[in-house]
Amino acid sequence: MSQTVHITAVVTVAADHAAAAEHAFAACIVSSRKEEACRQYVVSRDIEKTGRLVVSEVWTSETGFEAHLASPHFKALGEALGKLDAQLDIMKVQPLDDAADAV
Repeated sequence: MSQTVHITAVVTVAADHAAAAEHAFAACIVSSRKEEACRQYVVSRDIEKTGRLVVSEVWTSETGFEAHLASPHFKALGEALGKLDAQLDIMKVQPLDDAADAV
């Protein structure tokens, strides 16, 4: 059984805060991808609903994911999203097939 951690998050802000939310994610994306435990960190904008972003993350371990949560860039993202009154739906998910761990 793999210890890989898969996260899917849906972040929603008011349409007039969409650009600010994307800007807040920009720095976090770059820094997160540099983390040793990061295998994937992708943030996508919903093309049908302005202000909704979907985050897909894959971490090599729970320890690596926890280190990410404690990182300065993730904390800065959290503060920025809080100021934008973002709604968060964060899910720790398990892929149905082992091929997903080959990311």
